[in-house]
Amino acid sequence: MKFLYILFFSCSFCFSQAQQNHAWNIDALHQQRIETNRRGMWVLSGWGVVNMGSGIIGALSTNNTEVKAFHTMNALWGVVNTGIGVLGLMRVKKEKNLSPSDADKYRAYKNVKKLYAINGGLDLLYMGTGVFLRSRAGHAKNPARNRGYGNALLVQGAGLLLFDVVMCGSHQKRNGSWKHAAPEFAATENGVGMVYHF
Repeated sequence: MKFLYILFFSCSFCFSQAQQNHAWNIDALHQQRIETNRRGMWVLSGWGVVNMGSGIIGALSTNNTEVKAFHTMNALWGVVNTGIGVLGLMRVKKEKNLSPSDADKYRAYKNVKKLYAINGGLDLLYMGTGVFLRSRAGHAKNPARNRGYGNALLVQGAGLLLFDVVMCGSHQKRNGSWKHAAPEFAATENGVGMVYHF
């Protein structure tokens, strides 16, 4: 539970820092989106490293099957989250060197919100899987291990859901600024289109 508090405050810091620039300028908003993602990837990487470290130590320091399974699963999730965070930081570095069009900047903004929303749905799926493993533990060959894995999935799913909600909300807060900065772009069901006024 302490890990979730740490993740919450880290995400909140990322969120508050990202809202300080209110300029209605496409370039500024684009750089703000990149910076928000950069901070988010550092938070995700940190969350992954903490889970790897605590998971390895926890798994090696107990003989309790349920506790060992819980820490082992957390360590594995830590590896995945750290990997995603590092790849995200590499992408941010690459993005800073690109010169996209205004339409591409706006499209990237819309896509990043969609990505975090989809990830939020997957997080709920992870949590649901955790609940399922716990509920079916009595029918498994190793009930204690199932409960441990289920608890870990609940913690990881909740942590990632918190992260994705804060990140999506952080980008969504800029929606009005984007509309003022780029009124010629309109979101359509099929993507981004140009709106011409005659």
